[in-house]
Amino acid sequence: MNEPFDSGPADENLCEPAQRALLAAGSLSNEEMMRHLHELRVRQIELEVQNAGLAELEKLKNEFKSSRDRYAQLYEHAPVSYFSLAREGVITRVNVAASGLLQRDKDQLLGRRFEQFIAPQAQGAFRRFLDAIFSSGTPQVLEARLFDDVLGGGVVRIEANLDVDSASVRMLVTDLGDEYVRESALRRAFLILDTIREGVLVTDSDNRIISVNRAFTTITGYQAEEAIGRDPSFLGGGTHEPQFYAAMWRSLRQDGSWYGELVNRRKNGERFVESLSITPMRMPNGDTSHFVGVFSDITERKLADATLRELHRELDQRVIDRTAELLRANLHLQLEVQQRERAQEALRDAERFFHATIDSLSDRVLVLDQAGCLVHANQACMAFASHAPGQLHYLDFCERDPRWKRSAGRELAAGIRAVIAGSADAYALEYEFATEAGARWSQARVSRFLGEGPLRVVVAHTDITERKLMDGALRQSHAQLRQLALHMETAKEDERKRISRDIHDELGQNLLALRIDISMLSARTEGSHPRLHRRVGAVLSNVDTTIKSVRGIMNELRPMALDLGLQAAIEWQVGDFRKRSGVVCRLLIRDEALFAAIGSQVEIVLFRIVQEALSNVMRHAQASQVEIELSSDACAVYAAISDNGIGITPQQQRKKQCFGLIGIAERVTALGGHFEVGTPASGTGCRLFLHIPLTGTGRPAA
Repeated sequence: MNEPFDSGPADENLCEPAQRALLAAGSLSNEEMMRHLHELRVRQIELEVQNAGLAELEKLKNEFKSSRDRYAQLYEHAPVSYFSLAREGVITRVNVAASGLLQRDKDQLLGRRFEQFIAPQAQGAFRRFLDAIFSSGTPQVLEARLFDDVLGGGVVRIEANLDVDSASVRMLVTDLGDEYVRESALRRAFLILDTIREGVLVTDSDNRIISVNRAFTTITGYQAEEAIGRDPSFLGGGTHEPQFYAAMWRSLRQDGSWYGELVNRRKNGERFVESLSITPMRMPNGDTSHFVGVFSDITERKLADATLRELHRELDQRVIDRTAELLRANLHLQLEVQQRERAQEALRDAERFFHATIDSLSDRVLVLDQAGCLVHANQACMAFASHAPGQLHYLDFCERDPRWKRSAGRELAAGIRAVIAGSADAYALEYEFATEAGARWSQARVSRFLGEGPLRVVVAHTDITERKLMDGALRQSHAQLRQLALHMETAKEDERKRISRDIHDELGQNLLALRIDISMLSARTEGSHPRLHRRVGAVLSNVDTTIKSVRGIMNELRPMALDLGLQAAIEWQVGDFRKRSGVVCRLLIRDEALFAAIGSQVEIVLFRIVQEALSNVMRHAQASQVEIELSSDACAVYAAISDNGIGITPQQQRKKQCFGLIGIAERVTALGGHFEVGTPASGTGCRLFLHIPLTGTGRPAA
C-alpha cells in the first residue's frame, strides 16, 4: 500500500459491512470511520500472517518427519556396522551391516552381550574399554579378535563414543581382515588429517561420506558416526537452490575440481558460511573412486563484512535521524518549560503540605540553613521556646539561654555545626531544660538533607521526661532487687552454716557414739557368736555409710574446709571434683596474699561460683581438662574458669533455663563486679571470667 488507507480487493469485503455499520450509527465523523476501517484491515493482515505461520509449522513438521525417516533408513542400510550397547554391554540396536558382520539375524543379536562374540583373550580388554567410555565420556578405539565361528576369528576395529542422552555406547565396527596393513596406513593418514584446522570429508563414487576428520566435527557439530554413510547435502538443510548444486557437479565434471562458498547448517541448527574445495580421486582406469572436500568456516569474516556495510548504512541513517531530532528538540523544549512550571507549582504545594504536617506533630521540629539560621519551626517548637518565629536565632538561643542544664545548649550547638560542616552525618543528645512547669528531659536528633537545592539541617526534639522517670525507677528497682538477692544469699548461707553445724554437733556425735558401741559389740561377739558377729558387722557397715552420707550433706550445705579459709575450701572442692568426675583440674593461684584481702562475704560468693562452675562442667561440658585461675590487684580480685569442652553458644546463654549462669551473674553484680562468658585462647571450650572489687564489698552496682 502506498497510502495508509488504500483499499485493495481483499479489503473490500471488510470495508462494505463496516461502512454500513458506521453510517447506521450516524454519530461518527469521517476520520473516525477511516480509523475503524484501518483497524479492520490490520486485523485481517494479522489473520493472514497467522495462517501463513501455521502452514510453515506444518511444513517444518513434515520435513522433520521425512528427515527422521531418511536418517533411520540411512542408519539401517549403511555400509558400515553400527551397534548400540547398554551399560552392561547388552546390544540394544544394530543395523543390517552389523547383522551381516556377526552372521546373525537382528533378533538373535538384540538382548545379547557383545562380549559373547569376542575371543576369550580379548574379553577383559573389551570390558575395560566399555568402563573407560562410561567413566570418562571420551571416544575410545579398540582392536579385538572375534571367535573362530565369527569371520573365522578375524580382527575387528571398534570405534565408540558415549551417547549421554540415552546412556548408551554407540560403536562403529570395521572388519580389518586381510587388509589390516593397508588400513593401518590409512589410519595414519587420517591421524594427520585430524591435526589440521580445515574440515575434511571423503565420499565414495556415489557421494556417500565414508570418512571425516576432527575439524569436521568441530565445525559442524556432527560426530563421525552421524555423518558416515550420508550424502553431504544433509548439511545444507535447504539453504541453496537445486540449480546451485547442479552447477557445482557440472564444474566438477568439466574442470576436474570445484571451489566456492556456500551456507550450511551445524547440528544445533545454526547457519555458517564455509569456503569449500572439492577434488575427485580417480582410479587407474580413469573412473572416479572418491571425492575429497576440504572446507573452512568463514562465518566471522562474512559477519565482519556485513557489519562494515551496516555501519555505512547506519551512518547515513544517523544523519537523517539527527535532523529529525533537532526538529523534535524544539517541541521538547516547549514541553519542558510547561513541565517545569507545573513542577514549581507542585513544589510549592508540597512545601505547604510539609509545613502543615510538621506543625501537626507533637515533637518540636525546626529546619536550619547552612549558616545555622532558622528556616522553619513548627508550632510546638515555638510554644516551647516562648519565641515568635521572626525573633529566634536558634544557635544563639542554644548557646545563651540559661534554661539549658549542664551546658547542654552549647553541646547541641556544636553538634549542629558539625552536621552542617559535614564532619558528622547525624548527631543526637539527651538534655534537661528548665520550663515553668519544671525541668523536662528531651532528646534532640540532628540530620542533614542535601538534595538538589541548598543544604538543610533538620533538628527534632522529643520529650523523654516520662521515659527518664521510668528509667530511674527501673534502676532503683534493680538496685533494690540486687540488695534483696544479696540479703537472701547471705541468709541462705547463714542457714546452711547453722544446719551444717547442727548436723555435725547432734547427728554426728550420736552416730559416732553409736559406732563406738557397735564396734565394742563386734569385738565381744567375734569368737563366741559368729552369726551375731556377722550381723553386727553389717550394722557397723551401715553406720559407716550413714556417717559418710552425713559428711556429704554437711559439705554440700557448707564445707567444713571453709572454716580453714577460701584457699583450703577451693582446694578441697577441686580435689572432690577430680575424684567424682575423673577430669583433670588445675588450680592456679597467682598470689596467695589475695585471700587475706577478701572478706567473708566475697569468700562465700567465690566458693559458690567455683562450685557451680565445676558442677556445670561435669554435667554439660564433656571436657577433659579444667583450669581455675585466681589473681588480684589493689582494686579487685579476679577469677577465670576455663575448660576444653563443647562450649556454650550465645543462644544457649539466653535460654530461660540457664539458672546457673544467671545465679553467678547476679552474685557478682550484687557485689559491684563484672561477669562475662567467652572462649579460651585455644578457641574451644568455655571460659568464665569475673572480677569483684575489694573496696565497697557488698555494695550493689548502680
